[in-house]
Amino acid sequence: MRPRSRIGFGCLSILLIVFCYRVFSVYEFRAGQCVADPEPRALTPTYPKRLIVMTYNIQGHAALVNSHHVARIAETIRMVNPDIVGINEAHIRTWQSRFKDHVEQLRLATGMNAVFGESYEQMGGQFGNAILTRGQIMKHELYRLPGAGEPRSLLKATIRINDGTIDFYVTHLVAWEKLNRVSRANQLQCLARHVRSSDHPYILVGDLNAPPESPEIKEFRQNTALQACGPTDFTHRVINLTIDYIFADRGWKVASARTLDTGPSDHRPVLAELIHD
Repeated sequence: MRPRSRIGFGCLSILLIVFCYRVFSVYEFRAGQCVADPEPRALTPTYPKRLIVMTYNIQGHAALVNSHHVARIAETIRMVNPDIVGINEAHIRTWQSRFKDHVEQLRLATGMNAVFGESYEQMGGQFGNAILTRGQIMKHELYRLPGAGEPRSLLKATIRINDGTIDFYVTHLVAWEKLNRVSRANQLQCLARHVRSSDHPYILVGDLNAPPESPEIKEFRQNTALQACGPTDFTHRVINLTIDYIFADRGWKVASARTLDTGPSDHRPVLAELIHD
């Protein structure tokens, strides 16, 4: 076998091993159920007067090949100085993070408070979402989302900040846009039930893995009381699609929103300024 052929065969073998590992040790083959309270609640109007919100898929596995990846993510966050950040693809002591804790690294580098919500375990480590905030995290809850395949979750934190109290949600829905449309639609329905059961003004952010024109995103926006607060441009640098979002209840006014062309991730961060008169 020629050297190039051996290299190609070796690469294919590694890809096959990684694929089999993910399928048999990470993926789930049952859809599960939504555990949200089906009854909507009346909000306690504890709005902060102003809030800077950021959502950022940090592409945590990139830390495997770039030891400065998380430090550059922290630099991006410090540059825009948000009040709250929803983080996707955070790794805690996985082999892809070189067995480091991304959430703790970001907490120390930004000086913000942090909480993590696991979506699944991976060879003794954890993968999921996180929240960074300058406010006080009063409590947090983690919910499993329905859908077969790679497990997904919703992290909720009740946060006291800027003389107000809010419920902040961050999530990351299933990938493979058209192939997983049914699972994603079920997850979006579950998200809608969760935010309707909020006790405080609420904000939902994250990577929904589908563009605004997709049927499931259109239905989600039509059938919820949420307003879109961003993005203003495509958010994924490789596929040039808008898949990262900031939503909020309609008691907020969107003063500004922008998609930032900065940071080391394959996703561009989204920033929104929300105010309440």
